[in-house]
Amino acid sequence: GIIYPKINSLGKFARVELGKIFGDKVIVTGHGSLFMTHFTKDGITKIENSADAAKCDTTLLQKYHFKMISHDGIFFLPGKLGAISNAHNKDDIKKMITASENFLQDKN
Repeated sequence: GIIYPKINSLGKFARVELGKIFGDKVIVTGHGSLFMTHFTKDGITKIENSADAAKCDTTLLQKYHFKMISHDGIFFLPGKLGAISNAHNKDDIKKMITASENFLQDKN
């Protein structure tokens, strides 16, 4: 099938590009078509389990997701991971990347 290679490739693209944008402010995790942005705090440098993820700034993650929903028309379950489906294309991911850049600029 062509679906899984497509969505997994888009997932990798999203993770790489989000990592470039946020740098050390966020740890991007995920596999295949899934991705998650963990806003770091208190010296967290890696996410290896749910306990590590729970130490991240979940309030900022929710603000990020709510901004994407309210200003950019990009739906996330606030505080949850992103999941790419066959309905998405590279332009959708680029729109999310641009919205993420705007969030970071607004935050600073």
